[in-house]
Amino acid sequence: MGEEWREISVTIPGEAREAVANFLMECGSSGIVFEDAERGGGFETIKAYFPSPFFHEVQSISRYLEAIREFFPGVCPSGVEIRSVPDRDWMVRWKAFFKASRVGRRIIVKPPWIRVGSRKMIVIDIDPGMAFGTGTHPTTRLCLHVLEELIGGVSESLETPPSVLDVGTGSGILSIAAVKLGARRVVGIDIDQRALENARKNIRINRLKGKIRLRRVTIFQLAEHFDVVVVNIDAGTVEDMRDHLRDRIAKGGTLILSGILDGEVEAVKRRFTEGSFSLGGISREDGWACLTLERI
Repeated sequence: MGEEWREISVTIPGEAREAVANFLMECGSSGIVFEDAERGGGFETIKAYFPSPFFHEVQSISRYLEAIREFFPGVCPSGVEIRSVPDRDWMVRWKAFFKASRVGRRIIVKPPWIRVGSRKMIVIDIDPGMAFGTGTHPTTRLCLHVLEELIGGVSESLETPPSVLDVGTGSGILSIAAVKLGARRVVGIDIDQRALENARKNIRINRLKGKIRLRRVTIFQLAEHFDVVVVNIDAGTVEDMRDHLRDRIAKGGTLILSGILDGEVEAVKRRFTEGSFSLGGISREDGWACLTLERI
C-alpha cells in the first residue's frame, strides 16, 4: 500500500460519459470513478486512475475530446486535469463500471468476477486491471465483429483454419477471440511489456495457455506470413506500417484496421488501396471506423 497514482480528471456532458470513460480505460486506466460536476447542468466529472509513472500524454486525451466534439458539443478539450493521489479504496468501487457485454452474434466479453451461462456463446474473460483493450471501446468491438464474421463458422469448414497476427495485442482480447473462433495459429505482438503481462494473465484466465504466442517485437521484426492480420492502433501509426503489414499477409489474406476516426477513413483507404489491397468493407460505431482489406 502507499503506492502513488495519477488521477486524470475530465468534466464532460453526461451523454459523453460512456465514450470518454471507454477511451480512458483503453489508454490504460486501472479504474474509473464518476462524480456529479460542480457546474451542474447535466455535466459529470470522470476521474481515471493510472499507475505511476504515467506515460500517456494528456495531449492525446485532449485530441480525443476534440475529435468527439462533433457528437458531444459540450466537450471541452482543454478541461483535462492531472494530479498525484495516494492509493485508496476506489479500486473496489470502480468494479461496478464493468459488466458483461455482448458483441456481435455469439461473443460475450466480461470481467472474471461475473458469471454467465450459455453454451452457444463464445465467452471471453478480460481482467480490466491494466485495461489494454477491455472490449468496451468501439475500436475493439468493431474488430471483434469482423473477426466473428471472418473466422467464426468459416474456420470449421476449412481443412486448414486461418492463422492470425494481432498487432498491438494489448490485453490479448483479439488474440483470445481468434482462438475461440477457431483460428489454428495466433501470434500477438506488442512493444509494451505491461501490455504483454496483462495479455498473458488474460490468456491464463481463458485457459488458452500454449495456444497463443506472445512476442515483444514490432511488425518490422517479423518474417512470418498470416491469413489474417488485425491492427487496432491509431491511423498515423497504421499508415506508417503499410508496407510491413502487406509483407506479413499471405496473398488473398485479410487486413483488419481499427482505431481510425471517421474523418481519417479516406486517407487510410487511399494509402492502403494503392496497389496492395482492395477494400472489402467499412464498419462504423460512435465516430470510429474499421476497414477490412483484402491482399491482392
